[in-house]
Amino acid sequence: MTETILVLAAGASTRFGSMKQLALWQGRPLIRFVVEEALAVRGDVVVVVGAHAEDLTRALHGSACRIVEAANWSAGPGASLKAGLEAIAPASPGVLVTLVDLPRVTRATFTRLLDQPGPLVAASFSDTIGAPAVFRPPFLEQLRVLDDATGAKALLQRHLASVTPVPCPEAALDVDTRDALAALNA
Repeated sequence: MTETILVLAAGASTRFGSMKQLALWQGRPLIRFVVEEALAVRGDVVVVVGAHAEDLTRALHGSACRIVEAANWSAGPGASLKAGLEAIAPASPGVLVTLVDLPRVTRATFTRLLDQPGPLVAASFSDTIGAPAVFRPPFLEQLRVLDDATGAKALLQRHLASVTPVPCPEAALDVDTRDALAALNA
């Protein structure tokens, strides 16, 4: 059994102004790009949808990923994270959590993180750590009980001494606005 890759894509994209998950990146919807990169590394990829679930599920039609709908996605990132973790076996050796809006993160990034030993492995960029990040026991269990409003980064911050940081400057850029995506595409 290997680690699962969990793609969080449940948000409403309010700052973007439309579904950023469906914005085109390298000729395909961003959600499809991220999922295909993840599937190139691991056969078990779980995608959490919430807002716009029907449209996102349609965009992933034919993909080998598993889609989980977070009914209470609007409660916060912890709610979406926990919905995805429910689809992962309790005996799983770990999970790599990534976000749908990191277009520069590729299969090489996922591989670099998953190849690192240790219970917590996180992308290091811009003087911080964050997603994508790998959580293995005993921290995988702690993810399952996060507050709904809290994201996985809070767990990383609480256990900084246990985190193996991996330089991933590509993780610094998330696409929260149309301008950010336009600048990337230019």
